[in-house]
Amino acid sequence: LRRIQTPLIVERLRFICGAEGISAGNDALLAVARGAEGGMRDALSSLDQLISFKGDVLTEEDVLAVFGLVSLKSLESLAEAILKGDMAAILKLVAVFDSAGKDMRRLVVELMEHFRNLLVYQFVGEAMANLDVTPEQIRVLADQAGLAEPARVMQIADQLGEMEGRLRYALSVRTLIEMSLIRCARLARAVSLDAVMKRLQE
Repeated sequence: LRRIQTPLIVERLRFICGAEGISAGNDALLAVARGAEGGMRDALSSLDQLISFKGDVLTEEDVLAVFGLVSLKSLESLAEAILKGDMAAILKLVAVFDSAGKDMRRLVVELMEHFRNLLVYQFVGEAMANLDVTPEQIRVLADQAGLAEPARVMQIADQLGEMEGRLRYALSVRTLIEMSLIRCARLARAVSLDAVMKRLQE
């Protein structure tokens, strides 16, 4: 099935909700699009089910609960904690997600996508508007782009990819995620060889 960009799905869902008299904020519609993973049919089916369960007022919390997703803001906060090397914040967020029954494997996949988007932003900047991100996401990427060098972001993405491959065999998913994210945080704050050489020269 052909994947449709998230902003286009959100736009179509907003049109349908307007036509049907459904009240749904942008965050709620974005959560539906995230849950559908680029499938317009899946997004429409999920919207229909949500309306059946929740009526004509949909909130982001309603959608997140159905899909087991974390909010986009929470996901971005976790990424920022990794980039800043804030171990305490990382462990606290993972604990909150796990206790709330969130889909931890899906969390890792979306975190990988976030760091992929961050790496792309570091190379192409505002031209990302043509890719599968919303204007709000681009603003967050712009804020986070200066927190780590592209090489570090690439290493973090590689570490997340390795973790994603190991999740299916993990006895404790939470423990594996915690340890891997701590490694990612250490990668983000590690001093590069170029920086060491520069300091030595100075």
